[in-house]
Amino acid sequence: MEQVNFLQTSLADFSKEKTLRFDVKFHNVFTRVVKTGETTSLLNFFEIGTKEYEGREVNEIKYVEIGSVTNEGDIIPFNLADDVGLDVIEKERLIEKIENGDIFKPQKGSLLIASVRPNLKKFVSIGSKESSFHFTKAFIYLVPKQNLIEGRLLKYLLRTVLFDRLVGLCREGKGYPTLKENDLKFFFIDNDLIKKLEFNKEKILKKINENEQKILQIKSKIESLQDIIDDVFVKYQMKETKKSLKDKFIVENLTILFSKLSNNFYLRNSSLYNIFWEKYSGKLFENSTYPIVKLKSLIKPNIKRVKKGILDKPMILLNFEDIESYTGRILNKNYIEEIDSEKNIISGNDIVISKMNNHLGYVFLPFQSEDTIIGSSEFIPYLVLDKKFVLPEFIKFCLLSYDFLKISTFLRSGKSQSHPRIHISDLLNIKIPLPDLEIQQKIVSEIQLREEESNHYKEQIKKLRKEIDDLIHQLLK
Repeated sequence: MEQVNFLQTSLADFSKEKTLRFDVKFHNVFTRVVKTGETTSLLNFFEIGTKEYEGREVNEIKYVEIGSVTNEGDIIPFNLADDVGLDVIEKERLIEKIENGDIFKPQKGSLLIASVRPNLKKFVSIGSKESSFHFTKAFIYLVPKQNLIEGRLLKYLLRTVLFDRLVGLCREGKGYPTLKENDLKFFFIDNDLIKKLEFNKEKILKKINENEQKILQIKSKIESLQDIIDDVFVKYQMKETKKSLKDKFIVENLTILFSKLSNNFYLRNSSLYNIFWEKYSGKLFENSTYPIVKLKSLIKPNIKRVKKGILDKPMILLNFEDIESYTGRILNKNYIEEIDSEKNIISGNDIVISKMNNHLGYVFLPFQSEDTIIGSSEFIPYLVLDKKFVLPEFIKFCLLSYDFLKISTFLRSGKSQSHPRIHISDLLNIKIPLPDLEIQQKIVSEIQLREEESNHYKEQIKKLRKEIDDLIHQLLK
């Protein structure tokens, strides 16, 4: 369970900080570090950058939101010129943000810090490649003022010896921890650490350069799970080609009667939505050699709820940020003792599927755990009806394929574009090919084997990054 922090202080100490913040972690930083006089402000080394946008054509922009960045600082930007890969509604949302001025282009050598949940370590050091991207203004933008600490080095310091101090400055309350530009006025670095950094900087930078070069080489060997699934599905004739079904009818038109539209509870008049059901009969893959069955003949919702209020025992609450997409691996065990709304229990070998359109990578088989795990109503556990007939892993890979991730972008319920969801009835009516159990096992085994190989490379990268972190701790602590 999360550690409980206590701090003994006085009203006189509170009065020294003008915003009268009551965060315990903050006052651990403010009262125990700032008042010692043996520290130097971070803003001696960096300044808050001016977030400017030179006004390029929207379709020329690669746009980065906080969600586009991993906790290792890797970036998967939105390419607004990619009309096929980017859903129309999602593209409209991004364009609206850009037109409202939520965009800037950082200069090379600077550093970006996510202002929301900075504890997730989403720091971006801006090199030649990153300087060509445009970023949301939800990032705090730091530009170096002198040569001792550059943006890339600060990234590693924030991940290691300065991380506790960063977390201590976060504003905590009912929402996510946040960091504001003004909070950095209270970011002080111990003078002793600065002296050690001056002495060991070249050794640290040498290690960073060596390991980052190795990481780049290893990254080229990693396959995405979707590429693996596509290759194996084509090999075993689950689908004809790697081309997604969605790409084949993105420009098609369809005439449909209102009586047909009324069969859907949400009266969906999207052409893409209705083309999928009317012309392609709800088939996820085209030209498969196997029998086609509806998902509802294979799985059913397995919703067991915990009522709101005080829980009988502490339980792990899963939010999207606390688990790894595609695997369901729990990154942060967030124990809670009370909930303000009903939650779904996630257990056993259920297939857990997210209804949220922007979290469609969250299709996973949960890990066995002695703790009770609960998730928001956006996580729906599905029970496999007959495991002698279909493997849960086979269904999981079907729902992690490019085809499902793309088609599901318009299989959404209701009119809301801010939080689009896939309706359960639509999901269960999707049709997938169903080979016999022996072929399913071959498909699953081959995907898992290649996935494990890529995961092995990812572990090598983690070790190389840990070597950098360990060296910094060793030299600067």
